[in-house]
Amino acid sequence: MPSLEVLTVNEASRSIEEILEIIWRALEYFPRGLWDEVMYIGNADIKYDIKVEIKGESYRAFIFNNLLGKIKRIREAMKIKDLLLAVTANPVIAIYSKLGSKGISRVASLVHDYVSSDIGIVSLFAMKDDATTMVTAHGLGHSRGLRHHAEPIDLMYEGLLKSKSLSRDGFCESCLRRIIGDEGV
Repeated sequence: MPSLEVLTVNEASRSIEEILEIIWRALEYFPRGLWDEVMYIGNADIKYDIKVEIKGESYRAFIFNNLLGKIKRIREAMKIKDLLLAVTANPVIAIYSKLGSKGISRVASLVHDYVSSDIGIVSLFAMKDDATTMVTAHGLGHSRGLRHHAEPIDLMYEGLLKSKSLSRDGFCESCLRRIIGDEGV
């Protein structure tokens, strides 16, 4: 079974133990044994891309594509074979071009999680206790190939962030097969 390699990014406001606790709570949503261990590999000091104003407050932020490229380079340089999950308390911003009736405009939105099979980013910016665990679990679900669907209400339910409760046994049979294999269902 693979390990989960954790890297914090510019992390000074939260303790490493607190971040690892969030990850361990997120892993509780999955069947045991999907990841052998969680390994904290350190903190990366990465230069911020921009300053943004959100609800009247100014923050230093990362542009998603730039941060993703930097995390990929770290993964390659350290020769990490398993999932590298980068966690930050700073905002991560995705910038899109949008065609409207008045022409092309640029739109920015917050990215709270992006996780593929080999690399992931979780931004804990502006999240409260339970949401940090659910967003992390949501991203880890994507790393195992799970997609959003509404029935039954499960880990990948689109309303995960708005939900007050989430059934731990809510994986559908298809998702269980995907994450633990056909023999385990």
